[in-house]
Amino acid sequence: MTRPTADRAGPDRVLWGRAVSWALYDFANTIYSALVVSFAITLHVKELTGVEKFTFITMGVSLLASGLFLPVAGELADRTGSAKRWLTVMTLACCACCAAMSVAGPAWLVLGLFFVANFCYNSSLAFYDSLLPSLAPRQKLGVVSGLGVGLGYGGVAFALPIGYGIMRWYAGTGALHKHTPLFAAAGVLFLLFSLPLFLNVPERRATKRAQPGARVLPLAARRVLTTLRALPRHKPVLLFLLGNFFCVDALNTGIFAYAPYARNVFGLDSERVLLWMLPFSLAALGWGLLGGKLSDVFGARRTLLSAGISMMGAVIVCSLARSFAVFVAAFIVLGGYGLSTVWVAGRKMLVELVPPGQIGKYFGLYNVGHKLSMIGVVVFGLLADVEFAGIPAGGYRLGLLVQVFLLGAGLLCIYKVEVPDEG
Repeated sequence: MTRPTADRAGPDRVLWGRAVSWALYDFANTIYSALVVSFAITLHVKELTGVEKFTFITMGVSLLASGLFLPVAGELADRTGSAKRWLTVMTLACCACCAAMSVAGPAWLVLGLFFVANFCYNSSLAFYDSLLPSLAPRQKLGVVSGLGVGLGYGGVAFALPIGYGIMRWYAGTGALHKHTPLFAAAGVLFLLFSLPLFLNVPERRATKRAQPGARVLPLAARRVLTTLRALPRHKPVLLFLLGNFFCVDALNTGIFAYAPYARNVFGLDSERVLLWMLPFSLAALGWGLLGGKLSDVFGARRTLLSAGISMMGAVIVCSLARSFAVFVAAFIVLGGYGLSTVWVAGRKMLVELVPPGQIGKYFGLYNVGHKLSMIGVVVFGLLADVEFAGIPAGGYRLGLLVQVFLLGAGLLCIYKVEVPDEG
């Protein structure tokens, strides 16, 4: 049995074998995000219901539910020494729901299974991120984090041709809803590429283990409330978490909205919507690696600010673009750098701001904003169904454009953060 590792000081060098196994989980879970969240679920449910709002409301509620759980998940990672065990359970549940979605008939059942899958996917992130400090020294965490984000987009590039082939084959059988087999494919690939982490990355040692017989969940909930009450006394962490919340809220909307936006604003069919995700993913692979290097050289805060500004430019250009070529250029260049680098720099910036023994707890709070923000998602879903006279797909355009306000609020908060040792 592999002995758990402590994360108080971390290793004195990058443990590359474990780091690659850890990063492959980003490869795995981004396959789910791309095939299910960014593509199949929105198009499939609109075929069943004729509207966007049901899917986006379900997304928002699943984010809210997992957001309430994640801070507790961070405490569990710190106090039980079972981060990898919880990560395994959440991953298996998500994959099982994906498989079931492929055979579910009515829209309510598909959305119910998607709710559970998305809850488990997002809830797994605190356990996953809490393993990061045991893989490399602090000054090299940006490189490892960038490897994870970069491999994540590599996973998308790997999955898209497979998804395209499956969809074309299934459509050739005369099936009415050609997106249904993609859910099962995403579940299988997610599980397959999660195995290196399950097998090769050791469990964390609890930094503040609960006493035998103590009920961990009530204890964790009390600790979370204590942490939240103490945040105003730790202004840099508070500002970072608020800024990250607003920025990632807008990024979540971009991820969820891509497929319905491309289909309804520019008239792309499902195959072309899926294929255009490929160059974006390949570009983001490079952007993620570059973002990790930039965060190590120039500092995580400066890199995060540059990524947020880039994302704001992408939102403005894409929401106003009349030409699909302009949309694609902004989506790949500005959006690709912004999307991948916000995640890379954000992980490292949090590690720079909090004590090592509280990594899991603060990653739980961080992930509430990292992938669990819901304001922009719900607003986009409600606006997308609104028709404006004389403006084709005006609701979709407005739903995307309002994300600028979230990005602006996030950038202002991050700009005000004072990072120790930043030159």
